[in-house]
Amino acid sequence: MDNIRKQQVKGYILLESLIAMALLAVLSSVVVTEVSVSRAQVVRQNQAIEVLNVGVMAFDSKQPNLHENGVSVTVTRTDKTVVLENAGQEVLRLEILQETP
Repeated sequence: MDNIRKQQVKGYILLESLIAMALLAVLSSVVVTEVSVSRAQVVRQNQAIEVLNVGVMAFDSKQPNLHENGVSVTVTRTDKTVVLENAGQEVLRLEILQETP
């Protein structure tokens, strides 16, 4: 009778170990996935910041086209608008809606 009881205790310890290991694996995969998603978001934000920085440089230097750090922007100016484009997509549009008196 004593041997059966020891085997049951060992079985419970094994079961608890397997559950703990599975829980650790699930939590680890969730953390790694979230870190990966966060890094991708940071990369996208850094690219957008780089486009805006190159756009500011083009605007300040009064150049209609500027290619810097792998980013190519086009700045179109009129009397009331400034349009910043990157890869054919409009990134920023500034318009004067009402002139000050």
